[in-house]
Amino acid sequence: MIATGAVVLAFPPLAQPATTLMPGVTYERQKRLVGGAAVILHVLRAPPHGGLHALRPVLSDGTVLGRRTVPQMQARLAPSATTAGVNGDFFGAANGRPTGMFLRNGVLSMPPIIGRSALGIAFDGRLFVDRWRLAGTWKPGGHPAHPLTTVNKPLLEPPGVALYTRTLGGRTPRVPGATEVVLSGFPPAHLNGTLTGTVMAVRRHGGTLVPPRGAVIQTRGFWRTRLLEEAPVGTQITVQLRIPGFPDDAADGIGGGPILVRDGNPVQQADEQFTLSHLNRPHPRTAVGQLGNGRLLLVVADGRSSFSRGLTNWELARQMARLGAVTAMGFDGGGSSTIAFQGKVLNRPSDGVPRAVAEGLFVFYYGIYAPRASRALITPNGDAVSERTTLSAKVVRPSVIDLKLLRPNGTVAWRSRRGSLPGTFRKVVGSPVMADGVWRWVVEATENESGRVSTMTRSFKVNRTLGHLRLSRERLTVIPRRTARVFVSAVLKRRATLGVAVLTRSGQVRKVLYQGARGRGKHVWSWDGRRTAGVLVPGGIYVIRIRATNTLGTVTLSDTIRVVRG
Repeated sequence: MIATGAVVLAFPPLAQPATTLMPGVTYERQKRLVGGAAVILHVLRAPPHGGLHALRPVLSDGTVLGRRTVPQMQARLAPSATTAGVNGDFFGAANGRPTGMFLRNGVLSMPPIIGRSALGIAFDGRLFVDRWRLAGTWKPGGHPAHPLTTVNKPLLEPPGVALYTRTLGGRTPRVPGATEVVLSGFPPAHLNGTLTGTVMAVRRHGGTLVPPRGAVIQTRGFWRTRLLEEAPVGTQITVQLRIPGFPDDAADGIGGGPILVRDGNPVQQADEQFTLSHLNRPHPRTAVGQLGNGRLLLVVADGRSSFSRGLTNWELARQMARLGAVTAMGFDGGGSSTIAFQGKVLNRPSDGVPRAVAEGLFVFYYGIYAPRASRALITPNGDAVSERTTLSAKVVRPSVIDLKLLRPNGTVAWRSRRGSLPGTFRKVVGSPVMADGVWRWVVEATENESGRVSTMTRSFKVNRTLGHLRLSRERLTVIPRRTARVFVSAVLKRRATLGVAVLTRSGQVRKVLYQGARGRGKHVWSWDGRRTAGVLVPGGIYVIRIRATNTLGTVTLSDTIRVVRG
């Protein structure tokens, strides 16, 4: 027997109003008509980077090589933050290597590519979209500095010099004839810093595992000879990494493209390195943008389905401008397009399931978080159905927490104030003496270190109007010209409008047993295995559903019965 709310859907509705996921962050599903076809947009709005919120790029496994789904990345991050976000940059399908820039906390894991845009995230929350390039050097001992070609990417053609760092997450590419030196004591690859390591070994042909506290420099072409001559074992090599024009007050960045909105205007011709097929055909799409007031937009358009066609790049640009973006950039699309919150996918990926991708761009929330109650409606009347609900609150930093359960009249039914280490607190509630109405779970945390205060409120309903649904039998054998019945009973605590019906398991109504108002007390109905027209139903499983509605809301109880044709 199941107690539910008024409506239960197998899939979320195509369009819905905005809902709050966590403080300051809302999610909305929009249905738009674009190019004469329906398109479903998933729109996440969030505060700008700063304070209790941060916009951060995320590598799938914390390494360049490897892929994970957006929900898997969020699950890994759950102990340290509450997250919502989307997939990131394009990537190599074979190894998960991102195509463009990845910069986190000032550490460069992948360089930008000049032919595509990238996103920079400033400390004050501003977003920058531009095309940048890497300007790196390596200097062995007392020799002059030499140009560095790339970071954590294969050298496609000689000559060239590549730096492979601890965030690679694997071995350097195997290249016949390539020469490498393995560096010990090499620090994280910060932009604009002086990075020094000591040559501890010389290798040939690639395939070297990057040491956890080191790096590898790989050379091709004439640079192989230069490396061997100038950097024998024991030599100190100094590396400098710069991205000219990248904002000095930005420590995070992620590649993607093309630019979609500039100064509030949609960009039709970005002249970036994308194929016409990618730009001009409707596909699922992902984008990031910023409003004039600094708030953030993360958007996914579903596509490649009968309910949502998808968007061209120009259509996506226009939608981002319509949503109020003053700057916006695209990300990888197609089957990669995914938007999720706390590991729950909010859109319908075109592959049917979320695709493993290289990166995500997430809104991090560091304050106290209260998920929805395990049951939004409880009926604690002793019938063993929907008697209890579980409330919880998560903190990710040492804090003083204040947890309160408020009655419908606003008085405090329960309270706990205590110091808390990071973790989740849970409370199970449900009692026959709980007053009917809307109860509120109010949680607050004050961080020990920063003193920042965060609060969140969730609510659930107590409605004991309807309870104790009982069927006189579990199996009903029906025979033509004979009458067999199942008796259906339920108890009303207060007057309500009732609907009693027999449905198929797919929800099709076969017979309405009662429709009207009833007062307090026990009520009984019967069903003889026939449809409204008097024809016996086929054998199978059927659902007996009772729905009671009054000023407190709607309560639905259901149970199943097997019908057998004799």
